[in-house]
Amino acid sequence: MRRYLSFILVFISLVSSAQKPGNYLIQVGKLYDAEQKKFVTNQKILIENGIIKDVGAQVAQKKRTKIINLSNCTATPGLIDMHSHLLLHQKQTADGMVEGSKLAAAERLKQGQEFARQNLEAGLTTLRDLGNSGQYLDLALKKQLTGTPAPTLYVSGPIISPPGGQFGNLTPADSFVIKQEYRVVKGAADAKTAVLEHIKMGVDVIKVCMNTDNRVLSPDEIAIIVKTAHENGIPVTAHATYDESARDAVLAGVNGIEHGYVLSDSTLELMAKRGTYLVPTDVTKEQAMILVDGVGMKGKEAENYANSFLKSVHDRLNRAVSKGVTIVAGSDYYLNIDALPRGKGAVGVILSYHEAGIPVTEVLQYATVNAAKALGASESIGKIKKGMKADIVFFNGDLENDFANALFNVQMVVKNGVSVYSKGSKETSK
Repeated sequence: MRRYLSFILVFISLVSSAQKPGNYLIQVGKLYDAEQKKFVTNQKILIENGIIKDVGAQVAQKKRTKIINLSNCTATPGLIDMHSHLLLHQKQTADGMVEGSKLAAAERLKQGQEFARQNLEAGLTTLRDLGNSGQYLDLALKKQLTGTPAPTLYVSGPIISPPGGQFGNLTPADSFVIKQEYRVVKGAADAKTAVLEHIKMGVDVIKVCMNTDNRVLSPDEIAIIVKTAHENGIPVTAHATYDESARDAVLAGVNGIEHGYVLSDSTLELMAKRGTYLVPTDVTKEQAMILVDGVGMKGKEAENYANSFLKSVHDRLNRAVSKGVTIVAGSDYYLNIDALPRGKGAVGVILSYHEAGIPVTEVLQYATVNAAKALGASESIGKIKKGMKADIVFFNGDLENDFANALFNVQMVVKNGVSVYSKGSKETSK
């Protein structure tokens, strides 16, 4: 009881400290036009009561408006991570998932609030949280974050999976993880029931695990999951790591494929034809080396393994782009690694796409307009445009020409028209 009381007090203090939206005129050196997929220079952004009122080189200055000079910065729409796990913090050990899942619910929620803050300060103003969050702890976290300086959260509830959850084998002592973190289904009727349970609880998206190491959802199960969700206006996205399971999911009508590490050209062509987006949860070269070091690989062995993986996912991404598949940014970052804090680990996925050879102007679409469209929120977020919600990130430097450095150097984050994070900028009232 004492823990929960403490948690409520923290939550109340966060709400009371949230600023009210004000009026701002912000001057930037460059601005990323996500619709036109280009950068424009010397722009001004007028924000009033949380909404973008005007954008351009010449914007009328109004009374009682704070003028913020960020002429050394590049502005982008608030970034969107379509595959987060705020309620899991996993060490790189064989029992990391099990140990992370043993944390008490109140501690997981407190931890989730902190990771949400770190993501926000890295420029991520919207997150889609896809399970590994107990039985609907993500819905509790979403409620707690509402009205606070935090990213907007879309949640899936427990992952719908075949028997075994997301695992090949677990020891009997560790099998609690399956019951705690997943909604296992057995047959089409049970699969429909699971979706209706999720919808009744208030989820924003259904997340299914198409395959584990040795089990898959059957065609009948995934078909009824998609049909039931879509009849209720809820999208479905599918964890699918290899081609056969991804193809089954696409044929069933899922909205998105998560990971898709191994995808054939024919499956990619099917995805493009049906409008199924891909969320490539890839890593940068730096992240890959940190990850392989964490599992004990050193020297040439580590470099060869990392390079082999990167070559494979880069090939998959470029083939997907060439086939016309819509790409949506998602990090799947949940690891407990000192060298990769939450914000950097999550934003790194955007750089990974650029390292695969995709131009900066296109990569940023994956984390803005493409993601907003996949969320069904393209009328309010994903663009710096008149009438849109004022979710904006300001990066120090030239994001267009110094992407790898500027992407991790956030000067200010505006969320719902409020400056929720700033390294310090000069403000004057007119």
